[in-house]
Amino acid sequence: MLCLEALRRSSIQPDELIVVDDGSEDDSAAVARAAGAEVLHTAKRSGPAAARNLGVSAATGDLVIFLDADITVHEDTLERLVGRFTRDATLDAVVGSYDDQPAAPGVVAQYKNLLHHYTHQNARAEAETFWSACGACRREVFLAVGGFDQSYGRPCIEDIEFGYRLRSAGYRIALDR
Repeated sequence: MLCLEALRRSSIQPDELIVVDDGSEDDSAAVARAAGAEVLHTAKRSGPAAARNLGVSAATGDLVIFLDADITVHEDTLERLVGRFTRDATLDAVVGSYDDQPAAPGVVAQYKNLLHHYTHQNARAEAETFWSACGACRREVFLAVGGFDQSYGRPCIEDIEFGYRLRSAGYRIALDR
């Protein structure tokens, strides 16, 4: 719900809002539908790779932006992601960064968020991998490399592996700090 509320406050609105319900047992699908999202359902709990691939198969835009349900974007996040592709036609994917003021409660969550923030802030601007919690890719490039590997049935490294395939195929990924 916080993710969808943050998107509503975005400086630009997405052309499409697709939410994939991967076997949730709560009212997530109804909340997403009420927020104006097209809600797709996996046949059974299939994992994030299958859910993301299903979402992309329904998308019609040139860019696909991935956000995990626990991500709350800043007002300018979508504008920044789209702007990177507009300014650089040779760019194939962009990943965002954790921020330095995580809202996640608890010491462990705060530590992990800040560790990821530190890693992103000190990484090269030309990324070596992809981060699907907040990342964007040209749809044609996503399809060209076969999307996410669905053999990862639960959250794991499917996005990292996808990024390695992008880079191995010669595609460029930028990190937007």
